[in-house]
This record gives sequence, C-alpha cells and structure tokens, in this order.
Amino acid sequence: MRTKDTRGFTLMELIIVMALLAIVAAILVPMFLNTTDRARLRSDIQSARVVQSAMDLYRLERGRAVQGATYAAILENLDAAGYINARNARLQTEGANWVLHNGRIYVGIPANLQDLYDSLTDIEREMVRR
Repeated sequence: MRTKDTRGFTLMELIIVMALLAIVAAILVPMFLNTTDRARLRSDIQSARVVQSAMDLYRLERGRAVQGATYAAILENLDAAGYINARNARLQTEGANWVLHNGRIYVGIPANLQDLYDSLTDIEREMVRR
C-alpha cells in the first residue's frame, strides 16, 4: 500500500501566500514610485541653498550684491569670483527651473509636481516656488 507524500505545499497554501505578497506589493510599490523624484527635488533645493549661501558670502565680503539679472548670469559671476563651481549647480528635477526673486534663489516647479511638493517639509517648501 502506498503512503501519501506529505512534503510540499497544497495549492490553497500557495494561493494564500501569493495573495499576501500581492497585498504587500500593492501597499509598498506606490510609496517607492516617487522616491527618485523626491530625492531629485531635494537635491535641487540643497543646490539652491548652496548658491544662496555663496551669494550671501559674496555680498558680505564685497559689500555689494552679485551682478546679474538672471540665475545663469549670477552663477557665472559667482563662478568667476571663485565662490562656487557653476557646473555643479544643475537642476535634477524634470520641468523645474531656477527662480530669482528679490535677490533670493528658489527652485521653481511646475503644477504637475504638486504631490512632490506636498511630500516636502516646511523648511524645504521655503526654497520652492510653484
């Protein structure tokens, strides 16, 4: 007489495990989808802080603001004066731009990045213009 082999999993056990994995994936995947975009935006915010610090240092040391009506002109002048390396101050976020407002540098983001803006802290939001 043959005995039943009890090693292995039943079909029902496999279906339950697959269902649990699908539920966990459904919860975790949306959390990680925008992780790269958030990291890029935070990198842009940090770059804006660095440029703003260089502008402030220039103003303190030279007694006048950096000359330039656009962000590119200010970066070029800061680079020429040795305060910053302009090649490192590039935006990473797609659709973002630099905004120069009242002598301050901000990261401008389009309206379609509202959910990324909502994920920022209040301190980071101060460096972003929508």
